[in-house]
Amino acid sequence: MASTASSRSRATSSGAPRHWALRAFFWAMIGAIVVLPVWIMFGRALAGAPLGDALLLQAFLGPGLAILIGAVVGMTLARKEVRRARAVRPRDVRLLGPWLLVIALLGFTVVDTAGGRTGSALTAWFGDGWLTASQSFTAIGIMATIIGGVVLFWLQLVELGRETRARVERAVTDLQAPLLEQQARRVDATFERVEGPQSGRVIGLEGDERR
Repeated sequence: MASTASSRSRATSSGAPRHWALRAFFWAMIGAIVVLPVWIMFGRALAGAPLGDALLLQAFLGPGLAILIGAVVGMTLARKEVRRARAVRPRDVRLLGPWLLVIALLGFTVVDTAGGRTGSALTAWFGDGWLTASQSFTAIGIMATIIGGVVLFWLQLVELGRETRARVERAVTDLQAPLLEQQARRVDATFERVEGPQSGRVIGLEGDERR
């Protein structure tokens, strides 16, 4: 019946409890809104890299990065299937995972100058020969972060619209199910001839000309 099909559809969309990795990524992407901008600003100092001139510029750009990450994560959290389960879908990991990883790697490649030294976390670990590579990756990473953020925001917006449309269609189906069942019963209904001693007899009244 229609109501049974609707219930199965809802159960399928809810699904079983999701893998712990999907739940962990749910909380990781929320934490990334704050952690990644801070990591890019100060992370290189943990490797002994200079922390100076670039810090002022990053203080202005950091909030913008947090807003970009927050917009993409917020659009993901806007989906009810993600909020209710507190876990993302494998599709979200495939899309957001590489993007967040690129942002995290910028913490190792950002070049700064302080005390007459210029370098990044990579140059602090592997020598000054990695300075050019750090600068190149930083430029590419910044472009990938901006373009990727815009594309991911749009993809998550489309997914939100798809999920919302499917939820509305299920609600409409649930509302129509009783009417569809009633119509089906009317179509299937049959009338049988009454059998018995009085079947087929016509009772006439006195004065009835058709008697």
